Amino acid sequence: MSSFFIIMEDASIKGVSTVQVKTIWEQDETVEESIIEQLALEMKRSKTFIRLCMNRGLHTTEEINQFIKPSVEQFQDPFSLFEMEKVVERIQEAVEKQQHITIYGDYDADGVTSTVIMYEAIEAIGGSVDYYVPNRFVDGYGPNSDAFEAIISNGTELIITVDNGVAGHDAISHAKSLGVDVIVTDHHECPDILPEAYAIIHPRHPSGKYTFPDLSGAGVALKVATALLGDMPEELVELAAIGTIADVVSLTGENRAIAYYGLKLMKQTQRLGLIALLSASSLTADSIDEEVIGFKLAPPINAVGRLGDAGLVVDLLMTFDDSEAKELSRVVLSKNEERKSLVKEITDEAFKKIEEQKSQAILVLYDPSWHEGVLGIVASKVVEKTHKPTIILTANGKQDSIKGSGRSIEGFNLYECVSEVKDHLVHFGGHDMACGLSMKKDALEDFTEALNKVASESLEAVSLSKRVMIDTRVDWEEVTTDLIDELSLLKPFGQHNAKPLFKIESVYPENVKKIGADQTHLKSTLTKDNKQLNMIAFQSAHWEQVMSSSPKIDIIGYLSINEWNGNRKVQMMAVDYKAKEPLLFDYRNKTVDKAVFDMPDTHFVFFQKDNVSKWAEGIHPTSSYQLIEPDQHIDSIGEENSVVIVDIPDRLDVFEKTYEVYRDRSIYLYSFAPHEYYFKGMPKREQFGQLYKYINQKGSVHLSKDAQELKRLLKADNETVKFMIMVFLENEFVTIESGELSIVSNPDKKPLEDTVTYKKRLEQIRVEETLVYSSFVELLDYLKTI
Repeated sequence: MSSFFIIMEDASIKGVSTVQVKTIWEQDETVEESIIEQLALEMKRSKTFIRLCMNRGLHTTEEINQFIKPSVEQFQDPFSLFEMEKVVERIQEAVEKQQHITIYGDYDADGVTSTVIMYEAIEAIGGSVDYYVPNRFVDGYGPNSDAFEAIISNGTELIITVDNGVAGHDAISHAKSLGVDVIVTDHHECPDILPEAYAIIHPRHPSGKYTFPDLSGAGVALKVATALLGDMPEELVELAAIGTIADVVSLTGENRAIAYYGLKLMKQTQRLGLIALLSASSLTADSIDEEVIGFKLAPPINAVGRLGDAGLVVDLLMTFDDSEAKELSRVVLSKNEERKSLVKEITDEAFKKIEEQKSQAILVLYDPSWHEGVLGIVASKVVEKTHKPTIILTANGKQDSIKGSGRSIEGFNLYECVSEVKDHLVHFGGHDMACGLSMKKDALEDFTEALNKVASESLEAVSLSKRVMIDTRVDWEEVTTDLIDELSLLKPFGQHNAKPLFKIESVYPENVKKIGADQTHLKSTLTKDNKQLNMIAFQSAHWEQVMSSSPKIDIIGYLSINEWNGNRKVQMMAVDYKAKEPLLFDYRNKTVDKAVFDMPDTHFVFFQKDNVSKWAEGIHPTSSYQLIEPDQHIDSIGEENSVVIVDIPDRLDVFEKTYEVYRDRSIYLYSFAPHEYYFKGMPKREQFGQLYKYINQKGSVHLSKDAQELKRLLKADNETVKFMIMVFLENEFVTIESGELSIVSNPDKKPLEDTVTYKKRLEQIRVEETLVYSSFVELLDYLKTI
């Protein structure tokens, strides 16, 4: 019975040594099927839908209904936030006394939407208000003493921070010393000691009892706006939804209500800046959902703050001038293109530096020319490719100072690790998956060494695997547009309500091809039981070698509906797959060198003695090897051992016998064949005639002296000339003595094709054609016949 094998391509980055990462699929299957069936029957929903609800902690009809259609009652009373009454009274006092108010914002999507929300709410009650969005390169993040002093000198008598401020002790104290109150509205982690602000609105305020702690900065600003206006301002909910989704806060509870209603309101938006940005991005208001915000709107908005002054995004969202909206939208999108270009350029340069640090547990990469606004994005891309925690650093404006961002891998707390060596740093902050830091330039080498010393032991086990949580397995017959429509009831998806990741079992990929401008993506059709499902896998062009053979696989990915010309079809965005059978790695186009033989727990198969002599000494101590010749017993090997087939035999039956023994193992097929018999082919009959005539005319031919003349005459290399002479010798057409060839008088007529030498060469050509120069599909077809 033949086994189906799969060929896989080496997915390592060109020029970069990467670790072999094992992907572990995990799935929570603790819910009893009988409970799912009962609830599905009660609600007239599919079992898959109910299973997804229960995975989200929704166990009753009431809980599910409340989740799929959030009630306006989920918007909590803003005055339940600590110090809200005090804040409203102070703002109203400022309005009554005509005190000028400045909104002090932040430069990301959550920060700029927070700024607009607070600005428009105060303007609506008659306040004299302006805004200040700090420049990340000049002012840094959060309250800045110099910025506050400049704002106050321009006549501001009340500062309100949005999406920042809870850690701005120095600047807030400075403003207080100048006689100006600062109201902080923020959602970031509260420090042990709060700043001396007039009041602090924070969902996690240590003195408060607000029941939903996960509001975004825009969500907090919306609560203040609601308290000021006496009712929920619908025109501001859409902005709060953008900030909430873009900041990747938990999309549960009140945040889910903000996102749910905000997205609905956005479809009828009258905000010129938002309409212009959508139009410039080739989007319509009808198309808006959480993915459009997360992947199409938030990145350009964030790009402006990454590269310069994010105030123009505030202007865009507040403008009443259609021409200005269009122009600002153009600038925003051009900044995003600039950001993309910078990320690609710096990422490419970072990968060139990785080879120098390939042995390190944590990559620490530095270049003074790199743009600090995109370092976090670059770090994420390096982590994605190398599966190593990464810190990307650049010059900090001062000659002796550097700063940067770090990103981690699942299961490794980067913040704790860097905290162990923070003595080398000037500033440091972050959480388990990311950090920001700065240091003196001359501390870089010591920091890198100390960091890797701390990380090496704890990272060893983590780096070898990454975990993917699957929501549920879905039966092939369930994959329909009706299911996808049902799943949309769980939208908007986001943090703590992730888009469902499905597992589909035992399907076959067909029509596999690379797509995209740089051919880095893969498109295929998954088939089973005469049914098809379109599949796309981004940044996964290396799957092509595997999937082109239509192997039987399990696959995980996200399901959605693709609409085109009125047709609605389900499609899968795949993220990983697993083979259902053993693997065959096609390394036939790769160089056989010393590194190949350093593989542990591997059995190396040789068919040629010369190659054993050349490479056997370099084989890893835990590995083994065997030279396999015709009619020889083939060694058994350990259960966990892989097999490397180094070269090729002279006969196909020897390979087939070997393959039968090891077919249930992972096989690395190098098939080293230096002679290239297949390309040389068999000498033509005319060439044999020329050789015979030449020897006959000369009487005798000295092999060493006449070698060049023979090669010129026959238009062949040394090896081919030698082969032709061996055929003549076997047929007794010539004799050889002391290196001289002589014609045999009146030899018996024998066909050249009947000689053992000729037949052996024909078989060698067939072996190379089959094992070395065959196409991907041809090789698989041959293996299935064994």
